[in-house]
Amino acid sequence: MPRALTLGNGKMLVCLDEFGFVRDFYYPYVGLENHVAGHKHRIGVSVNNAFSWLNDGSWEISIGYKPESMVGYLVCKSSKLNITLVMEDSVYNEKDVFLRQVDVYNHSDEYVDVKIFFHQIFHISESKKRNTAFYDPTHNSVVHYKGRRVFIVNGQTENGSGIDDYTVGAFEYEGKEGSFRDAEDSVLTQNAVEHGSVDSVVRFSTSCANKSKSRVYYWIAVGKSLEDAYELNNLVVSKTPKAMLHSTESYWNAWLNTREFDTDSLPPEQKKLFDTSLFVLRSHTDNRGSIIASGDSEMIEYGKDDYSYMWPRDAAFIATTLDKAGYHEATKEFFLFCKDVMHPDGYLHHRYRSDESLGSTWHSTTSQGEWLKDKILQLPIQEDETAGVLFALWNHYEKSKDLEFIEFLYKPLIEKMGRFLISFRDKDTGLPLASYDLWEEKIGVSTYTCASTYGGLMAAAKFSELLDKRNHMRDYKKAANEIKKAMTDNLFSPSLDAFVRIGYYKQEGFVRDEIVDSSSLFGLWYFGMFDQDDPLFQKTYQATRERLWNPTEIGGFIRYEHDNYFRSTNKSNPWFITTLWEAQMKLSKTTVTAEDLQFASDTFAWVTKHVFSSGVLAEQLNPYTGESLSSTPLVWSHAVYVETMLLYLEKKQQYDLQSQDVSEATHTL
Repeated sequence: MPRALTLGNGKMLVCLDEFGFVRDFYYPYVGLENHVAGHKHRIGVSVNNAFSWLNDGSWEISIGYKPESMVGYLVCKSSKLNITLVMEDSVYNEKDVFLRQVDVYNHSDEYVDVKIFFHQIFHISESKKRNTAFYDPTHNSVVHYKGRRVFIVNGQTENGSGIDDYTVGAFEYEGKEGSFRDAEDSVLTQNAVEHGSVDSVVRFSTSCANKSKSRVYYWIAVGKSLEDAYELNNLVVSKTPKAMLHSTESYWNAWLNTREFDTDSLPPEQKKLFDTSLFVLRSHTDNRGSIIASGDSEMIEYGKDDYSYMWPRDAAFIATTLDKAGYHEATKEFFLFCKDVMHPDGYLHHRYRSDESLGSTWHSTTSQGEWLKDKILQLPIQEDETAGVLFALWNHYEKSKDLEFIEFLYKPLIEKMGRFLISFRDKDTGLPLASYDLWEEKIGVSTYTCASTYGGLMAAAKFSELLDKRNHMRDYKKAANEIKKAMTDNLFSPSLDAFVRIGYYKQEGFVRDEIVDSSSLFGLWYFGMFDQDDPLFQKTYQATRERLWNPTEIGGFIRYEHDNYFRSTNKSNPWFITTLWEAQMKLSKTTVTAEDLQFASDTFAWVTKHVFSSGVLAEQLNPYTGESLSSTPLVWSHAVYVETMLLYLEKKQQYDLQSQDVSEATHTL
């Protein structure tokens, strides 16, 4: 199930599904460790002893973010119980506390007794073994713990009363479904302790007069010891959850509005998605530098793993967007992270965990079981990830003008990466050596990798020129231009009349894979390798339009011909990223036309038409139904939306000013 909302503070990330159930709970890093890992933290309601879970099909539910704040807003209406629940959720911006406010609206003409049940399952440190849960009467709370991870579950009604019933039990052990079943008669058995694979349920009781409302607060305080967690629990009680929710909402509102975005002229749904996207980007950014691809643990790629890692590529694009939006303080740590994890030889590995350790990988050290030319082993990397970070760092400098930061990074990062990109090349062709492509599927030399390497080397040259290291500058430029020529000679297909997706070093020479890929076109212009009026660029553009547009009513661009990733129909799935790329390309021209601006506006309308129900963007869509597929939300999708929108707003302002000048000049004549 997709994640409808992501809430975080740079250290803790909580993901909710469309019912408001907690499904992922990351701590002490964004992306690591996931202590819920997809299990449901159910919410149940009893009205005059008639019980219902929010996901039993009897509720009308809408979910999204409150306007201009990283606070969840959930409206759940039950005609069966004749009530509405309005929930506001947040991760406290200052401390590691998940907060929930529940307003109960009684629509009946009678006084009703309402009981709200919150269910918890913690597989602490991503394992169901050796967990303990117990009821603590001294704090009237339930505690889940294992080692240095402690979760205190507590809450109160608006009149100050707290948990009035509880139970702890075994979860999915020896045929037991879990103690949540104990709630369905509206009374809990008050079992006080259990260990192993455990869950718990707490109850809060309130009452509502006819046509009135009552309020319940619920929270989970997290620490690395009982003392730390209790201290946070006491903080919530003393500050009050109401004040903490208000403080968090105000903080994120200020965070958004301290930057000036000319979004008021946009259609409301596009402005809403712009704001939501920035919150998705920030919630997935750890304060210590990691930026994960998605907190959605439900999406298991290749049946083995999820997206809760830092890919240097995705993170570089996300950091670029945050820098362009003005959030330099959030991106600086990312580049320091890359400096720390970079291999001594100057390259970045496939992906990393948020604590700077290596992430899992499926990249092998040989090319399809064969030795490369001259018996050089294949590095298990994607070279574009190293190059892309250099390119993103230049964007960071352009936006921040932090020269001291660049001077600090030059020797340990910029020079090492630049030297690696120069040396990691075939001595005969001048092309990069083989590595995995952008989509992590094929080992070879892709057009995108060549283009990103060109961009990375040109960025290194700019840094060298900035710091008056002229010899380095010349070396980087020379290598970049050699790669451009070699790519033109080897990766442009006369039969396709376009640059191909990838080519391979074979015994008989360099062989092209005759497939058109949207990333090839993107790389050509994004990294500054080709002008858009270049004939080879124009030919590649035409081939991309003809071969990769999804012809159904849903529309959108697919990644490449015959893409089977998450494919369940006879057509490949369109992606938000690849569809936004064309709008971004048109807006990246020196001079844009009214038609370019309209095309971008139409693309934004297409994106907002296909958002998930809560307003977040998936990775890809079903080509016939538009259903969100794969990781949801995908942070990269949101990053490209924001980056393209910022460019649109800039170019529209320029166009309007130029049009005004022309109009005034004509009037004067």
